Amino acid sequence: MGSTFSGLQLAKSGLYTSQTALNTTGHNISNVNTQGYVRQNVISCEQYPLSFGNKQIGMGVEVSTVRQMRSIFLDNIYRQENSRLGYWNTMSGAVEDIEEVFGELSSNDLATSLSEFFSGWDELSKDADNLMARDQLLEYGISLVDVFGQINKQLDQIQKDLDGQIVSLVDEINVAAKRIAELNGIIIKAELNGDNANDYRDELNYLIDKLSTYMDVDVSIDSGNMYRVSINGANLVNGIHYQQLVCGTRLANGTFNTVVWERSGIEVKLDSGKLLGLIEARGHVVGGKGSIDNGSPDESGVLEADVDADSDLFNFMGSSSNLIPEIRKGLNMLVSLLTRKVNAIHRSGIGLDGSTGLDFFVKINEDLPFEAGNIKVNEELEDSAKIAASQTGDSGDGSNANRIVKFGEEKYYQYNGVKTTVDDFFSLVIDWVGIKGQEAETFSLNQGTLVEETFNQKKALSEVSMDEEMSNLIRYQHAYNASAQVLNTMDGMLDRIINQMGLVGR
Repeated sequence: MGSTFSGLQLAKSGLYTSQTALNTTGHNISNVNTQGYVRQNVISCEQYPLSFGNKQIGMGVEVSTVRQMRSIFLDNIYRQENSRLGYWNTMSGAVEDIEEVFGELSSNDLATSLSEFFSGWDELSKDADNLMARDQLLEYGISLVDVFGQINKQLDQIQKDLDGQIVSLVDEINVAAKRIAELNGIIIKAELNGDNANDYRDELNYLIDKLSTYMDVDVSIDSGNMYRVSINGANLVNGIHYQQLVCGTRLANGTFNTVVWERSGIEVKLDSGKLLGLIEARGHVVGGKGSIDNGSPDESGVLEADVDADSDLFNFMGSSSNLIPEIRKGLNMLVSLLTRKVNAIHRSGIGLDGSTGLDFFVKINEDLPFEAGNIKVNEELEDSAKIAASQTGDSGDGSNANRIVKFGEEKYYQYNGVKTTVDDFFSLVIDWVGIKGQEAETFSLNQGTLVEETFNQKKALSEVSMDEEMSNLIRYQHAYNASAQVLNTMDGMLDRIINQMGLVGR
């Protein structure tokens, strides 16, 4: 009788396993379009047999686990490459914004304004007593200052926008980290009770994939099956615990936010990801007004009259990864040398009214260096007779004005150590922006292709295939029906033994 009743257990185990497989298949089919869902597969194994003396009686089949069709190796590769893609996409977008500023506003306007400014001095050198020429020169000077100011204002706005994006992105990272820690707790609790937590793991891994766009994350699973997410060795999430990132300015006069760990206050070290892209595009700098690290010129130790083409202060290298501060550096090299040389020459000349020692350009804020946004034409020159076009004071002498014209023609600037004129210098700086844009776009496209290839490999393993699921549906249905048939047969046998044979015995 023991072997007879064991037949019921065999059929029952088959029914239960087939039912679980059918439910799993239905779950896969219903989530075919769910973002982040990973298809599941029932793994079954035979149950340990019962022993009766020297005999063993099979006990059928049982569900070992319902596993996710996921590769940790592919997950890690995808996240690594996705982080690099996030960085280059961000840099490419930032360069596009900057190129738009120079393309629509500044490059042509500045080139024109520079040309008009030096042409104004050239006209004055030919007719130094001409008041109309003097007034026109003042207008050219004011126009040039305005263009510098517009460029500076646009760069300020882009930096401000990027800084705002950094703060918003840090908030998103903190929300994701908190939810991952919560899911770790939910998963461990569910699995300790013997339940399946695959759906929670889908959400958790989706959040980690999202985080990998923002920063370079290292992911591991501890002995308790809880996820640990770290950034360069520092824990963002460790089991049910997480640590927030905090934004704040490092100095009282700081303009931009620095991202630090909440507990230690140490700056977060990043190797790639959208957050690093935003930081480097804005500038990994304090950002206080007049700060050299944000592109302001260093005016210390060099007098205007001593500035020459061999000074390293006016050699643009374009070597920093800080995008906007590097552009500012090139722009402010142009402004600083231009204003200081013109001023030095102008102070040594004589106006129509005999005045001397006046600067042509002055600072808006005396505490800051000559730079874009901090220059204006000297208001004393509204009386254009004070423009020092002459060296001798003689009527018609425009020799001092001619010295300024010669300055515009001489190679006082350097680009990567190569001497160049003021006009060519700014064109080369603009070209550098274009090169950075091409570089970012190329890396972005190449990285996008690599990420897509890795993602497709993940999809091939993890994505729900309707053809495969429909095939499984038929297979598990047949298995279920077969187990049901076994159960019916065993039921009929037991009915005959218990009821019909019992009647014969009477």
